Amino acid sequence: MLKILDVPTSNISALKKSPTKIFAKAKKAKSGVYVFNRDTPAGIVMDVDDYEHMVRLIDELEEKLFDAEAADRLQTNDKLYSDQEVRGVKARNKQVDLDDDDGWE
Repeated sequence: MLKILDVPTSNISALKKSPTKIFAKAKKAKSGVYVFNRDTPAGIVMDVDDYEHMVRLIDELEEKLFDAEAADRLQTNDKLYSDQEVRGVKARNKQVDLDDDDGWE
């Protein structure tokens, strides 16, 4: 069974009646508010700033994990794959679609 975190709770009826109150409750608590439907967690309401912070943190952690895994593979002499092996037919295509907004600039 899902362990409920020590965060504020509400129910579907209260959310339907006044969503802004639930958003305010989440913002004040700086956490999500568990929304229950008949004693079962149905969802979580979060403040936009808290949600965006959480997404940025997850992205940063995923990047660190990727870097750590890559470093580990280089140290353990795992097989390195060529562009052709990874991208197949696309690797042979001389025209490459570049995304100017890919975050590498």
